[in-house]
Amino acid sequence: MPTSAVTQRLREDLREYARLAEASYEPTRVEPVLDVLSDIAPDALMAVRTTTEPVGEREVNVRFMNFTADPTVALREAGLLEFGGHPLEQVLTAVAGAVPVQFGVDVAVGSGVQKVWLALGEMLDVQRISALPGMPEAVRANAEHLIRWGGGKFLLVAVDFQGRTMNLYSQLLSPGQLPPEDIATILRELDFAAATDAELAALDAHAYTIYRTFSWDDPGVRRICFPRRFSRETFPVQLDPVLERFVRGAPLIGDGAHAFTFYAAYQPDGRYYKVQADYNPRSSELRLPGDVEIPPTH
Repeated sequence: MPTSAVTQRLREDLREYARLAEASYEPTRVEPVLDVLSDIAPDALMAVRTTTEPVGEREVNVRFMNFTADPTVALREAGLLEFGGHPLEQVLTAVAGAVPVQFGVDVAVGSGVQKVWLALGEMLDVQRISALPGMPEAVRANAEHLIRWGGGKFLLVAVDFQGRTMNLYSQLLSPGQLPPEDIATILRELDFAAATDAELAALDAHAYTIYRTFSWDDPGVRRICFPRRFSRETFPVQLDPVLERFVRGAPLIGDGAHAFTFYAAYQPDGRYYKVQADYNPRSSELRLPGDVEIPPTH
């Protein structure tokens, strides 16, 4: 029988991540979820992330990827995830019915199940994905933007049960494909907060995807985010003290390569950063569904 990815060491490390991020850790909310996942996540890829949002709004999430079966079944049976007829539930069913998928789960250590992920075995273009049942109308309404910036093809979908939103991740971008001046143009076209010179320097031309957040009650793009992978040594910790504490102190397990992903997230009224640590290592042979390589670390 395989060893579960959910170990006592992970539980202890999540408390340390919460301490580093000044975020809440609520055992009664997170431990039951970890108990369920311990039975269905024997070989999950795990990552831990936080944001630079204000203390009180800031959370730590642990992300489990690589489920071949839908984890919402076990979570619902345990009473840890409720379906109440929201369109995002249709999205999960429709996407999984359209293409082969692998599933993932984000668990907020202060509040429980947050997101469910679908990594697509074949990319869906904007015309096809926007026509699926449950999709926000905003996806179709912003098709031109999605095609112009990112090619209009998607390899990841995430639905946020707590925020009632959905993220669409574009196809992977090659180094140099999204230079800083294009990021500045995208933000200007969306009438979002402008990127600072320091943010553009950190991203350089190495953002490996673009992801947007949509909701069912907003006709526009709610948020746009640009990620880049770094090592612990090269991460742009100078941008915020939270980033520095998290990256310098992050507990990791296993031998091999661990990357730290920097995300610059923009909205109409401002920006914040996210940081995600590869909790367990990623081998050079690892592929995403659809035989897609893991983006390089800089």
